[in-house]
Amino acid sequence: MEPTKSDELRLDLTAGRLQGRIGPDGGPGGGCGISVAIEPLAGDVRNSIIAYLTDHPLELYSLLAGREAPWLAGFVPSPLPGEGMAVPCTCGREACAQGQAVLDAARQRLAAEPLQLLALLGLPREALLAGVFDAWAKAVPPRPGGAAGDAATRVKEKGPSGPSPGEWVAEAAAEGRLHRPGPQLGELAVPLSPPPPGELGPAGDWAGLLPGVSGVSQALGLIARAASERAEQKRRRIEQP
Repeated sequence: MEPTKSDELRLDLTAGRLQGRIGPDGGPGGGCGISVAIEPLAGDVRNSIIAYLTDHPLELYSLLAGREAPWLAGFVPSPLPGEGMAVPCTCGREACAQGQAVLDAARQRLAAEPLQLLALLGLPREALLAGVFDAWAKAVPPRPGGAAGDAATRVKEKGPSGPSPGEWVAEAAAEGRLHRPGPQLGELAVPLSPPPPGELGPAGDWAGLLPGVSGVSQALGLIARAASERAEQKRRRIEQP
């Protein structure tokens, strides 16, 4: 019997087990369901996924944003039976269309929600983020002063209240808002005053690009001063109310 639009399909995905049911609960013929045991990720595969996301932060952001992750197929195939393969249905029929519909719905959901797939395989969101952030933290060179210097820096970063930059990044990644500026944006100060005229010489050996041409250094100095004057004029216009 083919499932109808009135059939209610329910999926329950927990680590190590996928269960699904279609149709009303209770009573004879009250619905069909499947239950599939899921093998957890092997330790090396788990570490490989964390290492990949450590090196590809944009893929991590896309994953946390709920987008599809085609790269994941290179690490782990779908844990569900393939197309054309059936699983035992609770109704007892060998080839149950409703049980197959539940299995197809589970395949579609796991393809659209890779975070749910990882959780089903024993790598939930929290453990994934913990592994990535731990790898990022270990990649940062130690600060001068050793552990005492690190502790003092963390206190200084955190300030009297509010999260530290590292805590803010972790929370932003978990909530899918890494693209938004943090609270420290308002503390940035950019000087708009031009440098002294004596510092407006050419940057680097630009004169070497025109060997044999006289007056190159003087001409480059004039260009730099003219550009500085135009920048100063624009700065003044910006500052005008």
